[in-house]
Amino acid sequence: MDNRINILTGLRKLLKSTGRLVCLDSSPELYINECASFTTKDFPENKSACTGDIVRCIMHDVDDKRPVEDIFWSINDYHKLFTSAGLKLEATYKPLGYDNEPFEWKSEKKVAPWIIFVLRPAD
Repeated sequence: MDNRINILTGLRKLLKSTGRLVCLDSSPELYINECASFTTKDFPENKSACTGDIVRCIMHDVDDKRPVEDIFWSINDYHKLFTSAGLKLEATYKPLGYDNEPFEWKSEKKVAPWIIFVLRPAD
């Protein structure tokens, strides 16, 4: 938490009062659903992950099939992080896949694997 607060505080200091910071991350749902690009079926421990825990997935679209490790972060803890860094959440986006796209979506039409936070300096 402290490392992320320091990073975001430093980025906030670079913003003008009208500036915005966009933070893109894996959504918590990425690690418990099957996706077109990722599989998590071999990692049932992901379902009980808490902020700071290592979560794993395997990417379908690369030759290297070793598990990718990430650090799980809950949405509530992101909100605490942003506040601690002097940032205000302006918008949250959870983009979904659409039927008319040329991809064989698995869960992406109902569950967003990515989350986008738009942040501004707190008043």
